[in-house]
Amino acid sequence: MSKVDAGMDALADMAFLIRALQMSRMIEVICSLGLPDHLGEGPRPLDELAAECGADPQALLRLCRALAAFKIFSLDEAGNISHTERSHLLRANASPTLHHAARYWGMRSTWSVWGHLEQAIRTGNAPFEAIYGIPFFEYLKAHPAESDVFNSFMQHSPDDRHAAVVEAYDFSTAGVVVDIGGGSGALLNAILSANPRAEGILFDQEAVVALADGVLGTVAERCKTHAGSFFDSVPSGGDVYTLSQILHDWSDEHCLTILKNCRAAMHNDARLLVVERILETAPDRANPLNFLSDIHMMMLFPGAKERTPAEFTKLFREAGLADPRIIATRSAFCIIETRVRG
Repeated sequence: MSKVDAGMDALADMAFLIRALQMSRMIEVICSLGLPDHLGEGPRPLDELAAECGADPQALLRLCRALAAFKIFSLDEAGNISHTERSHLLRANASPTLHHAARYWGMRSTWSVWGHLEQAIRTGNAPFEAIYGIPFFEYLKAHPAESDVFNSFMQHSPDDRHAAVVEAYDFSTAGVVVDIGGGSGALLNAILSANPRAEGILFDQEAVVALADGVLGTVAERCKTHAGSFFDSVPSGGDVYTLSQILHDWSDEHCLTILKNCRAAMHNDARLLVVERILETAPDRANPLNFLSDIHMMMLFPGAKERTPAEFTKLFREAGLADPRIIATRSAFCIIETRVRG
């Protein structure tokens, strides 16, 4: 490839990245309309789909035509629309699915907070609370529709995070697994389904664990739910404790409180598994989405961040826990195992 060709490729790539916000918004709208699910196996006339989705036919045609230019749906000259490999991933019942991710990243509060990125970079302060007047999780409580989108995004990990954790770690010797901040129980469901002798304790805020029965399904009979705050205490008696996508929401000071409460509840042979993205020291050789996630944490929560192995080691030592053992999974998330420090 000549230098000119390489330069043109770089120009085209950068031009697309600059306008990627438009693509994100178009995908979110098509998922909000439910078109990927209405389409079924297709092909179907676009006019019929517009009626089912409650959309203007001509406007929907233009939207689908723009998406088809990026191989998201296929549109023929007669106005019939079909799925492509990419658009199949936008169905709510696909496995894996990107439907819930598309809805979350296009959610009003997610979309608007990124408009204040310059403020965050100039001040070092997370802008979410300044914009909305309350912290992120309090905002979700006050906005049930967005809370539902967020919870669905957490439950339906685009990279099948929960199954990946179960595949990568041996839970066979765990009598009781305690999922701290476990939401409505998606990770615990995956662990208990693969380990029929294990029992579980799901620990989170009352409004969240109240939704657990619909997620835990057949393993609910082996699982207890406890409501509370991990800043106060966590349930004792577990052989394995899990903290999945919890620590990246909080500052080092808050993380130490959570970890110390876990340490206080753990018996000497218990294990703590932190499931998080890991920031590598060479960004150009790492998963770029990890660094996007780090910036998103900076936008939402004071002091929140994705962390390097060294930063996890420092937190664990200060909390009275052993140095971590990092276990890769087939997803973007790693299992960071620690124990009570002897």
